[in-house]
Amino acid sequence: MRIYLVSPQNPESFWTMNRILPTLGKHCVFPNLALPTLAGLSPPPHAVTLCDENVEEVDFDNPADVVGITGYIVHKQRMFELIDEFRRRGKLVAVGGPYATLCPEDFDGKADVLFIGEAEETWPRFLADYASGSWECVYRAPRLPELGHGPPPRFDLLRMDRYRAMPMQFARGCPFNCEFCDIIVMYGRRPRTKSVERAMDEVEALHRLRARNVFIVDDNFIGNRAKAKAFLRELAQWQQARRYPIDFITEVSLNLALDDELLELLRAAHFTMLFIGIESPRRSSLDEARKTQNTRDDMLRSVHKIQAYGFEVDAGMIVGFDADDPSVFEEHFRFIQEARIPVSMTGLLNALPRTPLHERLARAGRLLAESTGDQFVFTNIVPGGMSRLQLYEGYRRLLERLYEYRNYRRRAMALILARGRSIRNRLDIGQGDLQLLGRFLRDCLVRTSPRRRWLTLSMLL
Repeated sequence: MRIYLVSPQNPESFWTMNRILPTLGKHCVFPNLALPTLAGLSPPPHAVTLCDENVEEVDFDNPADVVGITGYIVHKQRMFELIDEFRRRGKLVAVGGPYATLCPEDFDGKADVLFIGEAEETWPRFLADYASGSWECVYRAPRLPELGHGPPPRFDLLRMDRYRAMPMQFARGCPFNCEFCDIIVMYGRRPRTKSVERAMDEVEALHRLRARNVFIVDDNFIGNRAKAKAFLRELAQWQQARRYPIDFITEVSLNLALDDELLELLRAAHFTMLFIGIESPRRSSLDEARKTQNTRDDMLRSVHKIQAYGFEVDAGMIVGFDADDPSVFEEHFRFIQEARIPVSMTGLLNALPRTPLHERLARAGRLLAESTGDQFVFTNIVPGGMSRLQLYEGYRRLLERLYEYRNYRRRAMALILARGRSIRNRLDIGQGDLQLLGRFLRDCLVRTSPRRRWLTLSMLL
């Protein structure tokens, strides 16, 4: 069977970082891991081609027998366009992924085959059914599968040179119970991990393909601390033996600050950036969201402790909780500045389908829409602590202040000076690094505004 797997174009948002990618010489930050994962689940004699619309055009004339399309809620409109065009050309279209899992009813009558849940069991069953000439219209995962029992992802099928980082996954699921989060809805609250051996095999595969930056895309890498530590011990030895060829980044919870051993292991394994869902500096907002893991110690002290181990901490922040009033925007600004967090992905609270937040607000008649797909532009809820106009105006002003050059420089420089010698420097400069430096000087010094030129020069000095 000829299989064409497609990931849609990302709508531009904070996460896509489109404006800096040309300077980096890249087309996209990282690919959707579903593509190489499904390719790995499609062994010969199946012939698989991957297409990420973020780095190449979709080939609507591809001679595939089956077209598979995956995506998140943000991809909603583009997914429907791709489905319609391929079906118009007579292709059998299969659809899966987070959006299809959370909102399967949206695909009624639109796709030929619908996958709900994780595909480790259902995709091979579909391939067998197709080969026998009789397949089902809906494949629903019978359980949350254990990870690492199937074949590894086909990273080799990706256009690796077009991405800033490569993704890999160690675990799915999160032990916490945040009201707004859809992760526990899709993947459960029991973190399921791969074996250390399997994870290291994937690290080796990425290293052979010359990946220098790897994003472990677990929604909470330390959800199972014992398994995470076992993996990190092996990874640290591997890195040391090879002079640290890969920079790792991942997502963790703030309670990391309470575990010195885990911090040491992350540093030894050469993790350089950690994304943490801090959400709010206001205790009542965290209590409302059931974000109890962030209330076990002083949050500012926790962030500073993590940074002291040499990590850059980037944060996910949310405004619009019921406990938020117009004064919350100033609290967010002060916290992010004092916490020395250079990149804060601050968004508006949204109620995602099937989450406890969505159910609560639906019962209260406070939903403006089922979803918006972009928490950096809209919200689908009626706020409880302020008017909608106050929320939007306060949010916009907060972003303006956070990314005003002087404010950004102040917290970025504070982080650089605070990290100091805790960073392991790697003098491994290649031709690609020199080209990147040239593009950086061109875009951030020569072809830019006087204010951005001042920012660049002052930070370089």
